[in-house]
Amino acid sequence: MDKFGMSDLRQLTEPHEGPCVTICMATHVAGADEPQDAVRLKNLAERVEQQLADGWLRAPEARDLLASIRDLPADHGFWQARSHGLALFLDRDSLRRFRVPVRLDELALVNRRFHVKPLLPLVTSSDRFFILALSQNNVRLFEATQHEVEQVEVAELPRRMDEALNLDGADRGSQSHFAKKGGKGKQSSVFHGQGGNRDSHKEELAQFFRMIDAALVPVLRDENAPLVLAGVDYLLPIFRKVCHFMHLLKPELAGNCDHLSAHQIHEKVWPLVQPVFTENRENSVAKYRQLAGTGKTSDDIRHALPAAFDGRIETLFVASDRQLWGVCDPQGQVIDIHDTQQSGDDDLLDAMAVQTLLHGGVVHAIDSREIPSPEAVAAVMRF
Repeated sequence: MDKFGMSDLRQLTEPHEGPCVTICMATHVAGADEPQDAVRLKNLAERVEQQLADGWLRAPEARDLLASIRDLPADHGFWQARSHGLALFLDRDSLRRFRVPVRLDELALVNRRFHVKPLLPLVTSSDRFFILALSQNNVRLFEATQHEVEQVEVAELPRRMDEALNLDGADRGSQSHFAKKGGKGKQSSVFHGQGGNRDSHKEELAQFFRMIDAALVPVLRDENAPLVLAGVDYLLPIFRKVCHFMHLLKPELAGNCDHLSAHQIHEKVWPLVQPVFTENRENSVAKYRQLAGTGKTSDDIRHALPAAFDGRIETLFVASDRQLWGVCDPQGQVIDIHDTQQSGDDDLLDAMAVQTLLHGGVVHAIDSREIPSPEAVAAVMRF
């Protein structure tokens, strides 16, 4: 799987000298369907070539531009790493390819800019979160969405308590071991010795966790995405007492995660945070409906698109299953809207979603039937 993040979105939305080719398609994760996927890509490339030859390039130039895409069907190694979707972005300078964990509808499009809306679910902040896997022997921070997870490298993050506190060889005054307690995966620490040693161990943990918290501050300082804790249950309340991050969620994954991969942790954590995101979206819908008619919302593309370019949209609901073809100026003022795509048109919904994200707004790219408006957009304004 290829990670698609905000840096990729920014690069794809920078001005490019056309033509810009966007190809999207669903793929099979594994199995004997490689030839079928390759044939479908070949057919999409042929559709693009016809579009290129229709007003963009001469036929030989179109064939030359598409050479890197035409080579992919025969690249067995490329198809071995399939995911649920494939997105290709081609211009005169480069081919960017992303095998992504979301199923993409077929799309073959040539335009002055790339069409990125199908990949917005991978970067929208509406389901983005962090996971902190805590233990005395292995501390890891992950950034995740519903569809993917990636470990974040944090400078100065202590990994092991004994190394961070220089406890190797120290006389700890007590012995302890882990014992099963309660539900599956939960552990507690059994101490042998005087009660004071138990308090001493808790203070060492608190000191270790304060070091972790300090290392996370530069990473999480400007973040609104929530943080989920994962670790042995007796450790988590100790960390909560020293943590300064405002968006620490109550749901947590209790259990030893030291030997779990990032993917395994993600599989366990997502069911815990999904209700939180569902509630947030429902609250956003309720806020839109409450403010409708007050001038603080809009479902009019001619009003909402310039607001997106100005950074005035706080939350945007946009139809992921529709396009709205038209032309706008560099400030987002709509010049024309067409029922079907015409030469030089952009998908105005795509442009609005991208500008909202780039200005720090929240985007819900969802089925048009779920939008709290009869239109293809519904926006809550910051001001």
